[in-house]
Amino acid sequence: MSATPTSTRESGTRGEPIMSSEATSQDLYLDPLLQRDPLLTRWSRATWRFIRLQPGGTIGIIIIVIVGLGAAFAPQLNTIGDGQRSIRNVWQQEAREAVERGETPEREVSGVNFVLQGPGPDWWLGTNRTGQDLWSRVIYGARPALLIGIGAVGVAIVVAVSLSLAMGFLKGPVDALLLRLIEVIIAVPGIVWLILFTTALEGSIPGILFAIALTFSPLTTLVLRGNVIQESASTYAESARVVGASSLRIMFRHILPNLLPLAIVNASIIVPAAIIAEAGLSFLGLGLDPQIPSWGADIGPNARAYFQTAWWLPVFPGIALSLTVLAFNFLGDSLRDVLDPRLRGSGLI
Repeated sequence: MSATPTSTRESGTRGEPIMSSEATSQDLYLDPLLQRDPLLTRWSRATWRFIRLQPGGTIGIIIIVIVGLGAAFAPQLNTIGDGQRSIRNVWQQEAREAVERGETPEREVSGVNFVLQGPGPDWWLGTNRTGQDLWSRVIYGARPALLIGIGAVGVAIVVAVSLSLAMGFLKGPVDALLLRLIEVIIAVPGIVWLILFTTALEGSIPGILFAIALTFSPLTTLVLRGNVIQESASTYAESARVVGASSLRIMFRHILPNLLPLAIVNASIIVPAAIIAEAGLSFLGLGLDPQIPSWGADIGPNARAYFQTAWWLPVFPGIALSLTVLAFNFLGDSLRDVLDPRLRGSGLI
């Protein structure tokens, strides 16, 4: 008697690899790559699902990576100097160095006008009113934008998480005192605090970074505090108290891990606001030194005064600023969809 044929399994015909239980029918439908390569790690599957389900976040990550690489490798991107010196000074220095080596200078500097020149082969995005290369300033301008934007948000999140844990978990007079203080701070427009903190901490990169962090941390603290109060009254926190867990253990073992996703989502939302804040301070003349490349300074009043005759002055830095802010907004929306507990089970994550 012939053997009874075995039943067909979900993996397909004989010889095809059997998918693990982690690959649900929805995974197989959304991610056909999983059917061809069962050895993909869980991280790879999560990345693939993010790309498929969050195209906006993927585009945002690509733009952020491009901007970050441009800032990191600015000297290799056909920049003229560091964006702080005029083209004339840079080329004159190169000519002197060539003569010292016994070589003929590549460029003739005398008699050349470098001021308010339109885009061309020698200066891709044109020059400004001081003869600086705008391409170099746009590329190097990404450095303070990313450093201040991401750094300020990092400091703000650390402060907000620490204060929200103290307020929401300890409660009592600590919570009441800090809550009143935060409400007073929030009642004052943020631009006022930015100007005050920037003036007090001077217009350096660390000073502006901490000024923006101090401005954004109160509202973030208030948002996270509500989540801490909710988590501290949850069933698992009460169960931990019943079995004798200390307050610190409950705070760091149970509440903090559940607070981090919300903190990350808030951070991704605040980063573009911090970048705009840095650009706004430079636009008002309260930010970095005017010689330091900054998108806000390059689209400031001086650029607008020449807009009719030199349109490229505010346009190209404005495009760089807009794309970077838009990319972080896309990423923030996607992270909210992925990390927000209220969306779990909705098919988005």
